[in-house]
Formats: sequence, structure tokens, C-alpha cells
Amino acid sequence: MSETIQIKKDTFYKGAIVVLAVLLIISIFTGGFGFGGTGAATRNNNAAAAGAGTTAAATTSAGDVTAITGNPTLFPQLGPSNAKATVIELADFQCPYCALASGLPNWTSQYTSQYGSLIGSAGNAEKAAQNGQIRFIFAPLSFLGQESVNAAQAAFCAENQDKFWQMHDAIYQASTGPTEDDGKYSISNLEKIAVGISGLDTAKFNSCLESNATLSEVQQVMSTVQNAGFQISTPQFWVNGQQVQPSWSSIQAAINAA
Repeated sequence: MSETIQIKKDTFYKGAIVVLAVLLIISIFTGGFGFGGTGAATRNNNAAAAGAGTTAAATTSAGDVTAITGNPTLFPQLGPSNAKATVIELADFQCPYCALASGLPNWTSQYTSQYGSLIGSAGNAEKAAQNGQIRFIFAPLSFLGQESVNAAQAAFCAENQDKFWQMHDAIYQASTGPTEDDGKYSISNLEKIAVGISGLDTAKFNSCLESNATLSEVQQVMSTVQNAGFQISTPQFWVNGQQVQPSWSSIQAAINAA
């Protein structure tokens, strides 16, 4: 995330900072951050910048979206199954840029000038699905550390009680900042977060989370996405089988073109 960096007036270091800044921007707006999956995924790096409103800005020849769309057990779905547009988001609950895309944490407003086109993009897709306009599918990846695994397990424990999307939103809302593995998604904190979800049996939820009852689902999500040929990077959006930039304008344009 944005930080103030003090360096000496040295040409080498100035050049390094410029290169890092360029790489940061490219990484955010061509699919996010992460590590390579199977290596089978390819990307069109000539895509327009996020926010330009272009459709299908990047595509992958190897990514098999049916591995995600056809498996609602591992990839929770919201909205009508026969919607003209299906939006898929690959995200990690700990990913700061995924939190920005959700638009839910109260700290996202601090980054409007830098990441305005990203903020709320996933949240808008979720709302569109709730209104019956699209089908929205969430792929809960967990590659940024143990708390990513914890959070994904918590979401699946809530799903056992048909509360996945409530827990999904609560996890993002509980984010205290653009940091990772700092304790905010410890088991105990996730249990506290769950208390605020109406209708959730917290005793069952806590038992599920503490016993790692949904760990296999979390692991299966990762292996399914990798085996299907997707690059493991977040946030990553697909509309009707085409990868698009993570801005809401790009996602909405692809939806409208469906």
C-alpha cells in the first residue's frame, strides 16, 4: 500500500524506486498480486489501464472457468444461475487490494485518489447479483498466510449454515488496515466477527472453525483453481469467460456487452 519512503539523492536508488512504482501499478491493474499457478495461464499485457471502461481487457487461454462455475460447493454463487452475465472474482481475504475491491473496510476511503477505480468493484458486482442482474461467484483463495486460510475456513463454516455471504462481508468489514498476518483473522477474532451475523449458530460455527472441519474445502479451492490453469493473483475478475480489469467500469462494460 501507499507508504512514504525516504532515500538518499542517489541516481541508482532513484531509478530503483521508479521501477518498483511502475511494477506496483502494473501488478494492481493487470490482476493483482500473488504467485504463479501452474504456469499455463497467459495474459494479454497490452490491455488498457483499469478504469478505461474497456471490455475483456485481458484473456487467458488455459483458464477453465467451468471448473469454477460448475462447482457451487467450493465456489459460492449469488444471483440467478441463468443470468446473461456471470462474474467471477478470485480473491484472498487478506489481500489489501481485495479489501479495496470489496469497498467494505472503513479505511478504503484513504486510498480513493490512488485506487478509486478499484474501490468497490467487487462490492458493486455483489449488489448487482443480489438484485438479480448477474450471477456472482467468489473463489476464496488462501495463499497469503495462515490467516488467509483461517478466514477462508470461517467463510465455509458459515456456508454450512447458509451464511457465506454474510461472513464474506463481515470478514472484509473487520479489516483494520492493508496488512497481512497481524492477528485480525486469528481464530479467536473470527469467532468474534461471527457473533455479529444474525441467525448464525455460533457454537456450531466455533466448533467447525476450531476443528478445521472445512480445511479440505479451502485446500480444494486452491488446487482446483491451479489445476484449471488460472494464475494465482488477486483480485482477479472474469466476465463470461473473459478476464477483465478489476475496475467497476471494466466489469460493468463487459456485463453490458453480454
